[in-house]
Amino acid sequence: MLAGGETVLVGVSGGADSVALLHLLSSLAPDWQLRLHVLHVDHQLRAESAADAVFVQALGARLGIPVDVATVAVERCGSLEAGAREARYAALAACAARVGADRIAVGHTADDQAETVLMRLLQGAGVRGLSGIPPVRGAIIRPLIEVRRSALEAELARAGLAWAQDETNRDPKFLRNRIRHELLPLLSDSYNPEVATALVRLASLARETVGALDQAAAAELERLAVWGDGGAIVRLEALRALPRPVAAEVLRQAASRLGSRRSARRAGAVPGPSRAPTARGTAARGPRTCSWS
Repeated sequence: MLAGGETVLVGVSGGADSVALLHLLSSLAPDWQLRLHVLHVDHQLRAESAADAVFVQALGARLGIPVDVATVAVERCGSLEAGAREARYAALAACAARVGADRIAVGHTADDQAETVLMRLLQGAGVRGLSGIPPVRGAIIRPLIEVRRSALEAELARAGLAWAQDETNRDPKFLRNRIRHELLPLLSDSYNPEVATALVRLASLARETVGALDQAAAAELERLAVWGDGGAIVRLEALRALPRPVAAEVLRQAASRLGSRRSARRAGAVPGPSRAPTARGTAARGPRTCSWS
């Protein structure tokens, strides 16, 4: 995640996870020669959100770390959580570009990972979805992804650091909150006290599988595809000869390279003998090739 000497933008909401993240990075900064900058994103979804910004600014002043506050408007046309996440990451990316940050650190924990895997399992996700939250994605790093929230709160208490409470994190209208406060405690109490650890392990194993699948499909795409004029052609006979998961990933990677933003977890089916695949654009209907443009 870090080699030392980087400028790191730290996303701090004021909750325990992000306060612990800032505490960790500030303790590492002298030896690792890190230059830290904080961004607090105010989604304007709660009446007390302005107080959270003041809290984070005071924390930054205590630690000697500069703090920016970004106020965003959350699109409400779909999921409120998804809209807030999109606005938050857009604000983080913009601030990182402005301050010249090499990395963007966010405070996801092992509990967040367990909740995500269980939520996706309930939604019927495949192996890619079960890989959960990636520890590293581009410039984004998650240093606490293998640490339990209870351990972080204990460390904050030891360090004498307070954190803000977001009451929306208990609102049962959000699926993640019901999983966090109802389903995971039930599974832990009645079935497996280490269920969160098991789910985190499942995510790690799934990421290994997905990584191997991505590499295999990338090699097959380079071997099979003929690129030109803004499109690609692949012989269907060669595609059908591949294992179905590899063939599906070849299609997804081809579409992605041509500009598709479709979710990787929702990639389409592998072509059968009577139907040509489609992937962002048009597909030839002949029996020997499929093409994208």
